[in-house]
Amino acid sequence: MKVLRFIALTLLFVFLGLLLIHGLGSINQDIGRHLKLGEIIWETKSVPKTNLFSFTEPDHPFINHHWLSEVVFYLLYGIIGLKGLIIFKAAIIAVSFWLIYKAADKKTGLWPFLISAPLGALVFLNRSDVRPEILSYLFLAFFLFVILRAKYAEENWSRSPGVIEDPRYRKAISGLYALPFVQILWSNAHIYFVLGPALLLFFLIDAGFDRERKIALSKIFWIFLVTSATTILNPNFIKGALAPLFILKDYGYTIVENQSIFFLKDYGVQLATINVFEISLIVLIIGFIVALKNGRLNTSAEVDVSPDHFAKQNGLGKIIFEFLAGLTFSILATKMIRNTGIYALVFTSITALNLSAAKPAVKFLKRPVRIIFYLALSVVFAFLIINVVNNNLRSRMQGDGKFGLEIPAGAGSGIEFIKQNNIKGPVFNNFDVGSFLIWKLYPEQKVFVDGRPEAYGVDFFENIYKPMQEDPKMWKYYSEKYDINYVFFATTDITPWARAFLFYISQNPDWPLVYKDGSVAVLLKRTSANSALIKKLEIK
Repeated sequence: MKVLRFIALTLLFVFLGLLLIHGLGSINQDIGRHLKLGEIIWETKSVPKTNLFSFTEPDHPFINHHWLSEVVFYLLYGIIGLKGLIIFKAAIIAVSFWLIYKAADKKTGLWPFLISAPLGALVFLNRSDVRPEILSYLFLAFFLFVILRAKYAEENWSRSPGVIEDPRYRKAISGLYALPFVQILWSNAHIYFVLGPALLLFFLIDAGFDRERKIALSKIFWIFLVTSATTILNPNFIKGALAPLFILKDYGYTIVENQSIFFLKDYGVQLATINVFEISLIVLIIGFIVALKNGRLNTSAEVDVSPDHFAKQNGLGKIIFEFLAGLTFSILATKMIRNTGIYALVFTSITALNLSAAKPAVKFLKRPVRIIFYLALSVVFAFLIINVVNNNLRSRMQGDGKFGLEIPAGAGSGIEFIKQNNIKGPVFNNFDVGSFLIWKLYPEQKVFVDGRPEAYGVDFFENIYKPMQEDPKMWKYYSEKYDINYVFFATTDITPWARAFLFYISQNPDWPLVYKDGSVAVLLKRTSANSALIKKLEIK
């Protein structure tokens, strides 16, 4: 039986690892800017606080809440390159899932994790690219690891009720003291850092309901307080600590990853992706029902009207942390597709814990039934591995790139065209490709806009950027105001204003097309200085 369990667990993590190793399908988007910022921060030993990459909004304040991740990416990029970053990303996320498994394995056993983790991994697929948030996944998993081990430490390692003598218990509890130090790193690595204090707050509430637990409520309170206080230890101090509360405002521009997964079905998100997320929500709810009905509901107890006893009798007091975390992260993921990654980790851990409530019933199953169960799971995981390697699974679900370490050219060929022909700015570029231009052309050229809406402001998008693309008269006015010399535009942009712009600019004789590939188009202003290049390169 142990061999079968080991094989099933190994195949699950092989599946997860291979699922995470895929090409940089989003090469045109954020990674280039992150590498350039990491370089600047490392060389200058300071974090820029304004929008230094743009000539349109150079003085706009910008709080960089992921500067530490950018430095890590830059340093690793210099050693292992982009392909190495893909492997690094896969390793970080795999370790995150491993921490999720170890968080409560003493309580849950293996089989609940083998059920919840594959579904969590499929939900995770949408957020598996190389982004600063991968460090958030690691820190989130570590917080869950420490909190859940502390919550169930007495149940797992006390030899008799109320007597704490196992060193593993003390070790599990002492892990809480590491959280403030981890929070300092998290507060500088990614804006999800606010989730650390949130999880501790949920744990504090949970401990308040379950008075039978021996962990002192005051201890959890002080750890929560100190951890929350450490969030100010960032380059922007209090403003940086409060950034998560204000960053999700109206940018004047629609960000795809900030939209609901259900809203995005009209914009290319495949139905299978939505279905997997919906299934996970159903499984999460079923897990809570199992936990209440099979695991902790005490219907034989005498009814007590006090809130504390009522919660305990109905099983709620035992799973307050799980309930608050499950509810919060479900709402976050439903509201924004960017949150499906953090939801997947919480879903995996909470669902495994809830399903484990049925463990006493499972123990009564005969050995042949359990053998068949682990054999069946192993076959399923092997089947999934084959489909990942053959890209059959990815083709049915939304995800960046194919299996492997492919680095697409993206806008790279267009950049080489700009450099070879010595084309100078100012450039008009669209939102999707600005970060790539920053990576390859800064500081020689600055961009019109890039993928950080918070670095530009509502007026810029509402009154300049979008009108320039929607109205030829506005294009003429602002292109002259900014002295635009060429257009570098990602043709994959599906926004209505981008579609309108590409339609009318392609018919404008003053802006001839000089380059086009499957990623970008370049148009050059018809001037005397550009006449020789246009004569040589114009595509008619």
